[in-house]
Amino acid sequence: MAQPRQVVDMNTPLVGGGPIIRKLDNGLTVLMEPLPYLRSVSTGVWVKAGSANEVPIRAGISHFLEHLLFKGTTSRTARDIVESIESRGGQINAFTSRDHTCVYAKTLGDHVSTAIEVIGDIVKDSQFFDFEKERNVILEEIAASEDSPEDLVHEILARKLWPDDSIGSPIAGTAKTVGDTTVEDVRTYFTERYRPENMVVAVAGQIDPEEAFDHIAEHFGGLEPGFRPSPATKPVYSAGLNVHQSEIGQHHIAIAFEGPAATEESRYIHTMLSSTLGGGSTSRLFEKIREDEGLAYSIYAYSSHSVQAGMMGIYAAVAPENCAHTLDLIGHELRKLRDETVPEDELESNRQQFKGGLLMALETTFNRMARMAKSTLVYGRIPNVDEIVAAIDAVTVEDLQRTAAELFQADKPVATVLGPKIDLPENVLAL
Repeated sequence: MAQPRQVVDMNTPLVGGGPIIRKLDNGLTVLMEPLPYLRSVSTGVWVKAGSANEVPIRAGISHFLEHLLFKGTTSRTARDIVESIESRGGQINAFTSRDHTCVYAKTLGDHVSTAIEVIGDIVKDSQFFDFEKERNVILEEIAASEDSPEDLVHEILARKLWPDDSIGSPIAGTAKTVGDTTVEDVRTYFTERYRPENMVVAVAGQIDPEEAFDHIAEHFGGLEPGFRPSPATKPVYSAGLNVHQSEIGQHHIAIAFEGPAATEESRYIHTMLSSTLGGGSTSRLFEKIREDEGLAYSIYAYSSHSVQAGMMGIYAAVAPENCAHTLDLIGHELRKLRDETVPEDELESNRQQFKGGLLMALETTFNRMARMAKSTLVYGRIPNVDEIVAAIDAVTVEDLQRTAAELFQADKPVATVLGPKIDLPENVLAL
């Protein structure tokens, strides 16, 4: 028998009618957004099982588990899982972040029931076949990331930023932690985390919500509740300069300042500040370091917000002889933001860039599905787009300068430089 179709919450409609939120009897939250003018559907299961949830000796277990989910169930081989979706013109995949693991499929509307069935089978009945083979695949993935300087410098930066917390560990883990993980460890973690109270199922696209809900109830209603969450704690932030010698052709620079967590309202100010600094081709760092000085091909700033903590980051890749000068220029731009008010028209330009990115992203079913799921897991609700736009509109030039004055101080940044040997002063940004 299908679960009752009681709507337990309804947000102000988005384009297409808005998200519908329901719950199964076992506590599983179901999110649906009908978009009848599209042909595709994105279906995803999102679990609060990311690298920030792990103990240090099991770093990477969430990612390891994500890989193993696709190795087969009692009724499907690894090939069957993929073929069930691809033979119908769809795609199936998964990823792990600091906060979540997501298993998702994108199909035509005619095949959403198959996507729900296959993903439900994966989540309920994975047998963790080919454990040793998949361990080797992950070890190769880790090795590949270590051969990518841009990836590696960001991993080093996170470890230095939060040295005593799992949030700073690589999402894939290390060769040692992955090498030490056993199939029993994975089964235990799976049993603890993959519970209905700790996950959501989200579907967006060409769906009949009543039919979709019935399929979800059929294939996920049998999940047994029992998750007991541990309270999230704020990690201790650590500043300072770290130089990592590597015989590569460039210096890869990564800088971070402590930022707000995903639930803090000040994240919108940090988003606008990082956009002003290095968010696009008209940003200050891009114009000064790439366009005016010609020192770097890749230079950008960003703002990242996790459940536990956040950061504002800067990245650049430059020739060794240009490293010190590039750091001087970055410091100069940080001091300008700290000491001088941003012109209103510059803030407005960045505001429009953010709005454009937000609204255009909602033109895909995957982003609609992901927005519903991440918002529900992080905030317990789905903020209306107008609410987010209003929060961005509320950011003032005074907010930017106040935040820059708080952040851009000599004792605040953690800076990592990866590349040939170089001597740098501790306060490389001269803040």
